[in-house]
Amino acid sequence: MDILEDILNKSLIKRDILDEVIKWIPKKEAILLIGSRQVGKTCLLYLLIQHLLKELKVELKDVFYLDLERLENLEMLNDRVDNLLDYINEQSPQNTRKYLFIDEIQYLDNPSNLLKILVDHYSDRIKIFATGSSALTIKKKFKDSLVGRKITFEVHSLNFKEYLLFKGEEDLKTILDRFDLIDYFKPISDISHNKILNYYFEYSLFGGYPAVVLLNEYSEKKRYLDDIYTSYIRKDIKAIFSLENITGFNKIVKLLALNIGKLINTQNVAKEVGLARQTVEKYFSMLEDTYICRFIQPYFRNKKKEVVKMPKVYFYDTGLRNRIINDFRKVEDRVDAGAVIENAVFKNLLRRVENKENIKFWRMKYGVEVDFIIDEEKIMPIEVKLGKAETTPVGLSSFLNNYKPERTIVANRKITKEVGNVDFMPFYAI
Repeated sequence: MDILEDILNKSLIKRDILDEVIKWIPKKEAILLIGSRQVGKTCLLYLLIQHLLKELKVELKDVFYLDLERLENLEMLNDRVDNLLDYINEQSPQNTRKYLFIDEIQYLDNPSNLLKILVDHYSDRIKIFATGSSALTIKKKFKDSLVGRKITFEVHSLNFKEYLLFKGEEDLKTILDRFDLIDYFKPISDISHNKILNYYFEYSLFGGYPAVVLLNEYSEKKRYLDDIYTSYIRKDIKAIFSLENITGFNKIVKLLALNIGKLINTQNVAKEVGLARQTVEKYFSMLEDTYICRFIQPYFRNKKKEVVKMPKVYFYDTGLRNRIINDFRKVEDRVDAGAVIENAVFKNLLRRVENKENIKFWRMKYGVEVDFIIDEEKIMPIEVKLGKAETTPVGLSSFLNNYKPERTIVANRKITKEVGNVDFMPFYAI
């Protein structure tokens, strides 16, 4: 109970995803939160516990929190399900609904079996919440599909609006809340614009890992990002995947970090790092499944004229990307400033789409391109410019002529205007 009382008294900042997860509390399915290390999955569990205790008035004795990095908890759940049920009944014998929180469920020998038994036979009595740090490990260890037994949410590091909240800038977040991609972004005062822009540049440099955002000193931020990456290599790559060629893996990660926003040719990467193509493809999958990188696919209808195979790569967190290449210079001083801002825009597009597969790019074989295509019910092209964009870029004009989308966005440093169906807006508005 002590840990629950401690959680209850914690001062926590709400995450955007919380409301979506809360909708599933009354339902039978187990709630699974997956994402890379340090993105805030455990704090999201804490927020859910606070919601149960404060808003839904659940009694403390009916809430159970098990951290599977603690050996005694892991052994109890690995042994047999009856151990867990005996423990719950012993602590809370009353006939009330129980809420079980399992942190780092991937450490279990057979997590799918545990969830299957609990959901199939005890969902009327026990609601399960769990976190996992690797999609690939979850896939390997979840031997059953668990269709109808679990609902999965991906948790990422902070988007820019959440970042402003963590910085104590609720008023600035409120300004951005007034707009969405479906609405035209109206101009704001120069004072507010400059404040938001400065925060966005800092966000682009150090990313959105909550613990990093809350640190004030740049040296501390760098050190924490170094710890995150080192822990990722040690706990996910070496331990979980039993990967021996760490040097080759690090070469791949650094090469990708140096080429964000660019076309990735797997064969060329293999030659450059001296690894087999199959090995490179395996490492790419590992990076995607551990939420480090995302390879976005081309949007095309004309295979003869448009790029149809090679993806582009972005990192889920720009701070981690900058740590990998060891470059934390200010945006204004960087040769890759445009790519850094483009990657930050990609990160924030993740919260705008229902499925991350719907974020694509467009490129003609002779070179003209559009940074992002949102491929949903209606397509929407988005071009990102570091400076002040006054006119529609050439690549975007070409896409407009070919596909005639209803809505188009030029994300730039400051210009806010509407020209036909092309909306110019600051990149921080996305």
